[in-house]
Amino acid sequence: MDAEVASPPRMPPVKEPQDTWTVSEVYLLTDGSQGRVAIPNLQLRFADQGVELAKEDGELAWHCDWSGLDVLSTAGQSILPDGRQGVVVVIIEHGGRQHRFVLPAVEPEAVQSEIRARARAHRIQTFEPPAAVSRTWTVAVVVAALATLTVLLLSAAHVLHF
Repeated sequence: MDAEVASPPRMPPVKEPQDTWTVSEVYLLTDGSQGRVAIPNLQLRFADQGVELAKEDGELAWHCDWSGLDVLSTAGQSILPDGRQGVVVVIIEHGGRQHRFVLPAVEPEAVQSEIRARARAHRIQTFEPPAAVSRTWTVAVVVAALATLTVLLLSAAHVLHF
């Protein structure tokens, strides 16, 4: 009689970002002679090899391998000239060269999540929003400050003697 050996439970697969994600109608934010300028009608591709920026006609304008990036992060939301919502994306290459893009987004939170997922998948730093301070801690600090102030005022008025 053969005994069946139970196999260990299988872990669910880690959700990996899709191979290539292309975002059209992207704006490149750059500094010009008149201040900050937004260059429209670009495509930003997040591919297996890295990140690519292409012109409207598909001609490659810039490329950086994943291994050449220090930071891939979101830097808030924006409104595009046509009134749609957008997400500001910051890419910093080794050596400090920085690129800022505005990606159109029907659901900005989903786009921000996708950017963070791709950065994590390639072990690239992101700027996470700071965690909020707990309400309990804030109340405790305010109560302690008020108590200290009260004791100092009562001491100054010679009600309390140390």
